[in-house]
Amino acid sequence: MINWTVNSTRKEILNDSSRFKVIVAGRRWGKTVLSLMYLLKEPFQPGERRWYITPTYRQGKMIVFPILRQMFHGFVGAKLNESEMSVMFENGAELAVKGADNENNLRGVALTRCVMDEMAYIKPNVWEEIVYPMLATTQGEVLFIGTPSGYDMMYELYSKGQSEKDWKSWQFKTIDGGFVPKEEIERAKRSMDEVIFRQEFEGSFETTGNRAAYNFERELHCIKTKELSNNLWWGVDFNVDFMTAVLACQYTDGTIHFFNELRLKNSNTEELSIEMKKIAPNIECYPDPAGKARSTTSRRSDHQILRDHGFLIRAKKSHPSHIDRLNALNRKLKDAEGKVGMTVEPSCRFLVKDLEQCQRDKRGGLDKTQMDLTHALDACSYAIAHKFPIRRLIGKSIDW
Repeated sequence: MINWTVNSTRKEILNDSSRFKVIVAGRRWGKTVLSLMYLLKEPFQPGERRWYITPTYRQGKMIVFPILRQMFHGFVGAKLNESEMSVMFENGAELAVKGADNENNLRGVALTRCVMDEMAYIKPNVWEEIVYPMLATTQGEVLFIGTPSGYDMMYELYSKGQSEKDWKSWQFKTIDGGFVPKEEIERAKRSMDEVIFRQEFEGSFETTGNRAAYNFERELHCIKTKELSNNLWWGVDFNVDFMTAVLACQYTDGTIHFFNELRLKNSNTEELSIEMKKIAPNIECYPDPAGKARSTTSRRSDHQILRDHGFLIRAKKSHPSHIDRLNALNRKLKDAEGKVGMTVEPSCRFLVKDLEQCQRDKRGGLDKTQMDLTHALDACSYAIAHKFPIRRLIGKSIDW
């Protein structure tokens, strides 16, 4: 059931006369419902067009159009078009959902009102070169809405709303929306790292300096341990250059310590397995899930080779996204309450180097252009993402 309650905050936004509105809010604040209220708040004039633009066609089809279908099914004077994700009215007016990933489908018409949802994940040129000119001929208005993702286009738009004429911006935490109990937000805080929590649930603009492991600090995380636990396991990354494995121990409180690593040049899984057995045989191993289906150099899969050498394979069926792995890694390094859950022996120089130097690409995943880096970080994060996954407690943090 959709909650169409119009509280004082939503009423203020809907009644505001600014032509360009910007709302920055945490997950599950109620952005989609407010956006539809904005598009539907006044009667449609003959022939006018109002669009709801999402970062991708798929997202619009999964989240927004089902709500329109529910609203207008059997509605006299309105015709639903499933393939176009639109509602056509008897007076020729149109309400449609569009995906910003197909820019050619956005051109060539005039708009009177528009929502650009999750603007942080829409290319800036879609607004500047396509949508704004479509609004110019009608003096149309727009609502930008979404959860921030660093200091990007959404931040620039929010800043305009704080100072420029005809612009207005607001910023809200998830708790402000009234849809998510405080207890759920506290659970999310315990399961996430502090930067991602502030961004996703407090609607805060955060920067990580583009580092993949942005929570890693050598002074805080590099320590020599005197006592290891008996709960040992390997993380493994398969490549000809370089075959990599990192060895960790896990303590009863859930904290982990990486204390050994292997890095073999121009090698294969067979040779790596032999070296792993010399150090810590017959224990759990968390490898790249892709190794289930193929091998770097053998007819047997990488996973099967490890099994044949006595290791117990723990791997998900599908490959985890770079973003999910990095979020899990950063949460383990330091959670939103400031607790350190992972340390590294200073002698693990390749893992320390990766944690300090690996960068994110433009989509937020691992930058793989530096061939000497990422192997140890991959081996480490495969294990962490499997053993300590980010749990989607409230909604979904979309990878657009």
